Amino acid sequence: MESLVEEELQLDGAQVTATLRYSGALQWHGTTKQGSLVVQDDVIGIKRGELSIILYTFCMSSKSTICGGFTRKRRRKDLRLSFANDASQQLWFESIQVFLDEAGRPRKLLVIVNPFGGQGAGKTIFVQIVEPMLQAARIAYAMKETLFQGHAKDLAKSFDLSQFDGIVCVSGDGVLVEILNGLLERVDWKHAIRKPLGIIPAGTGNGMAKSVLHHAGEFFDIASATFLIIRGQKHALDVATVVQGQVRFHSLLMLSWGLVADVDFESEKFRWMGAFRFDVQTLIRIVNLRRYNGGFSYLPVAGSEGTGGPYSSELEVNKLLHSGEADSERSWRKGYSGPLHSLPTAEWRSMEGAFVLVWLTNVPFTSEKVMPAPLAKFSDGLLDLIVLRDCSRWKLFCLLFKLQSGSHVKSKSIEYLKVKAFRLSPGGQYASDKPGGYVDLDGEILARGQGSFGDASNDPMVYGPTIEVSVQQGLATLFCPS
Repeated sequence: MESLVEEELQLDGAQVTATLRYSGALQWHGTTKQGSLVVQDDVIGIKRGELSIILYTFCMSSKSTICGGFTRKRRRKDLRLSFANDASQQLWFESIQVFLDEAGRPRKLLVIVNPFGGQGAGKTIFVQIVEPMLQAARIAYAMKETLFQGHAKDLAKSFDLSQFDGIVCVSGDGVLVEILNGLLERVDWKHAIRKPLGIIPAGTGNGMAKSVLHHAGEFFDIASATFLIIRGQKHALDVATVVQGQVRFHSLLMLSWGLVADVDFESEKFRWMGAFRFDVQTLIRIVNLRRYNGGFSYLPVAGSEGTGGPYSSELEVNKLLHSGEADSERSWRKGYSGPLHSLPTAEWRSMEGAFVLVWLTNVPFTSEKVMPAPLAKFSDGLLDLIVLRDCSRWKLFCLLFKLQSGSHVKSKSIEYLKVKAFRLSPGGQYASDKPGGYVDLDGEILARGQGSFGDASNDPMVYGPTIEVSVQQGLATLFCPS
């Protein structure tokens, strides 16, 4: 491949022949040093020195593990290229800078930090890791800390977004979802939702960050997540809209009912444990296994009909009978109201009975180590539905261990379906006079049954009446390679 510039120079004090090609590939070889990188993919930024330039690199490398395997992750290293004269330095600096400028990297970002999420390390993560990398990349930023639940949503609704090239969350998934809903409630939502969203893991679950890094083939850590944002590549992202009566929310991650929702909310008493709280509460819930009565309907893609029977009008009647309970004293929000798809009733399927869990996901991972939907895509216009009716405690324990690899979907106990839309009518516990039950949306309580943990009076939706979910393909944008 033809070279843009080639020259004898010093790299970290060693004499080498360096070649910069039109593709952005930088190669060097000498008696003691040889190597290569791609400027657009491996360089954070560049700085000019005295007859030298410094490349702030973040290149992929392999490292052996205790088990005899290899871990591929990026590692930070600064390379100093030294030149014989000013003309050579100028030529190399400008040539490398052009590749960075033409890569579509952001110039200014709005960074929203949650100092309370996870174990309260958001501000430290920003100061120690994120901020130095943004500075090395010469990306300007305005940083705001969230002060209360819902603050990120307020910021997204009120900020003048014209001065930013994207919005970055240093947080868990909750703040990202708040920002999404804030953007979609703006009068100018059609313009606002085009702003790319970036996520740097600083929460308990971090499902979106894990999904993005997994998609990009990157190691899951804070620096790698930051570098994806710096690189500026973009990927469309589906947005789900969840409606009950006149109450609606927009979702990026998941909706769950049954075991997963139980674990999510009932583990709050162990929050001091960090992510380990989910493991503890899962074991507790397996020992005291619950199933919930209820029903749901779904609009499958061809070949993903599952065991659901033809659509039952009873579910629709139930929805119409009870929707008024959620409608009182509510009004439609301004902004994006949800997809306007035509969803023919004849193609819907339904399931009723008792269920261990029902899990609807938009992305592969719901936390760093949980991949319920290995076939989920960011912008296929579909949601992935995971259903478990019943199984033994031991089998359930084994299935949950397989969630990290996604191999649980091969079990005959699991139904894994691709759907265009979904309706849930949750009920109380099976073979029990206890109502209970939760509906979980992106880690927040959407509705809870009478007798469940916590106060249901402030829940945004009512437990029992039908909750509807539809999806808009590629509505939002992520900082993520295609």
